[in-house]
Amino acid sequence: MKNSVLTKIKILVILFVVAGLALISSCDDEETSGEIVLINFGPAGVHHGDEITFFGQNLDKVSAIVFQPAVDIPRSAFNSVKSDRINITVPEAAEAGKVILKTPQGDIESKTILNFEVPVEITSITPEVKPGSNITIRGSKLNWIEEVTFPSDLKITKENFVSQTLTELVVTVPMQAQTGFILFATGGTKPLTFGSQEQLIVTVPTVTALTPASIRHTGSLTISGTNLDLITSVVFEGGAEVLKNAFTNHTATEIKLAVPATTLKGKLTLKQQSPVSVVTANELVIILPTATTATPSPVIPGTGNLTITGTDLDLVAELGLPVYGTVQASAFINHSATQIVVAIPEGTKSGGITYKTIHGFAGNLGVTVRVPAPGPPPLPITLYDETIATGGGDWSWNAVVSNPASTEQFYSGEVSWKYQTTSAGGLSAGGITPVNASGQQVFTFALFGGPGTQGRQVAAILNDNWSDYNAVVLEEGKWTEYQIPLSAYPTTNLNQVVRFALKVEGTPASVIYADRVGFGAAGPPPLDYYIFDDGLKNSWQQWDGWGHQSKDFANEEEVFKGTKAIKVVYNDTYGAIQIGRGTAFDMSGYTTLTFRVYASAAQNFIVQLNNDADNYLSIPQGWSEVALPIATMNGNTSAVSEIRLKNNNANLPVTIYYDEIGLKN
Repeated sequence: MKNSVLTKIKILVILFVVAGLALISSCDDEETSGEIVLINFGPAGVHHGDEITFFGQNLDKVSAIVFQPAVDIPRSAFNSVKSDRINITVPEAAEAGKVILKTPQGDIESKTILNFEVPVEITSITPEVKPGSNITIRGSKLNWIEEVTFPSDLKITKENFVSQTLTELVVTVPMQAQTGFILFATGGTKPLTFGSQEQLIVTVPTVTALTPASIRHTGSLTISGTNLDLITSVVFEGGAEVLKNAFTNHTATEIKLAVPATTLKGKLTLKQQSPVSVVTANELVIILPTATTATPSPVIPGTGNLTITGTDLDLVAELGLPVYGTVQASAFINHSATQIVVAIPEGTKSGGITYKTIHGFAGNLGVTVRVPAPGPPPLPITLYDETIATGGGDWSWNAVVSNPASTEQFYSGEVSWKYQTTSAGGLSAGGITPVNASGQQVFTFALFGGPGTQGRQVAAILNDNWSDYNAVVLEEGKWTEYQIPLSAYPTTNLNQVVRFALKVEGTPASVIYADRVGFGAAGPPPLDYYIFDDGLKNSWQQWDGWGHQSKDFANEEEVFKGTKAIKVVYNDTYGAIQIGRGTAFDMSGYTTLTFRVYASAAQNFIVQLNNDADNYLSIPQGWSEVALPIATMNGNTSAVSEIRLKNNNANLPVTIYYDEIGLKN
């Protein structure tokens, strides 16, 4: 056993000796090998102009060293060279990246990246430039700049530079750029971010002329100036925007385009890709129809012609007559640039005339049509109606327009008070010789809501006492009369009223018209039983009737109370409208059948219950109340299933309005 162990030990010793000899032989082979090897280089973070050392084996066979991007240092320029190291000075043009050793055995590329600590210096920058053009940046070590940032965080990266050398960098200025400082970002072991010392001035377009200065819608406008090729769109007053692809001509000095049909008088805003817009110094004037006179005044609807004179009236495609509606130009009796003659249809009321042009633009013509229809009766105490009450003046605030003598719209007489604000102002009359309203029942006024006012509240304030806050709701595009009980002004001195104010709430911009402001009695007391009040009530229904050209149970042209009345145009001497119900109604428990009637001239008509005997009546011009005692009426008043309102006039057609139909106790 002992001999066996000794034998094994001897074998192991022999193996170790053999292995040791093999290792020594391997080392000798490596030392004497001719392979060129790059082991390392340093120091890290070297500066340009510093000496750097490359370590390895057989480096004395290296013929050149190449730095990025392609800076070739030949062997003759090495500071020193030995088999295990090479010393060279880092060239100024060298950039970060792998280093290549040129050898007879082929190129050897470093496994790590050579980086630098680089002090970039800027000596000059193009001071002013047009977007889309190039700027030139001069200095030293500019090849180390990796990113240029223009104002508004517009970044241009190295791969998008136009050109880049050690001493010069060329970059295209973005189209969105604006004047400001430029930021630079560098590479290297210590990346830097720094800004230009002076702002880069980015050229802005200028406008020198608008030709013509006054123009019709859709006309060709020429905008002259400099650098207009930068413009991407033109915005006109009123909001219409024309994009560059719709320009008919577009150069650096001229833009031609058609003026949009919705354009208003005002300045133009020229947009470019940069957020800096150009606003013209001068306003573009839009030529629109303007009327100076409308005669005769009054004119009789249905028979009379109205002659309107003015300028550019040939642009009018249709006229808007108060309440009636539109009249197309094809129906005008005469139509030229200076005159329109139009037949005034039945149903036209007094008020301002509107228009729509051949290009679709709508506006007020500036004149009114006046018809001989009676307005509402005068108030017992007037604060404003045609004029402000004695001693008073215009105390409106934040007004763009405050005109107590506007003829554009009116509810009573021939003028109203037009008020426009863009900053939450209010219409107000103040300094009025004190009036005593304590014996009246309501503060009453009429308002016409301008565009965008539907549903807005209007505060109605007396004597500037906002503690007594009361408000009404506007209706856009129509006159509405309001009555606020004086009991709603408990802390206001109604014995000495010297001021009133009407202010649209909830919006800074609004247009209203006010008329017939003052104090009076409350409206008629409510009926005990309604058949019609802004609509049929209590199961009463609209039946056919006969002998009428038209009937409208929701008409808004002539209303005694509320917002709607019944309008009938009779074309038969005994034409009738029928109001009926499925179950007969007993009127005998009431004292009076009453309703309101309006006619443009004195008329005769008939009230008939069921198909019984007639009740003959006559009414004057304007609104009047009909009160028929139930006890003396012809017909069966205890079982009424139908009420007939019949014409009794031979001169046809006849137009009559009915409102507030019902019964009193």
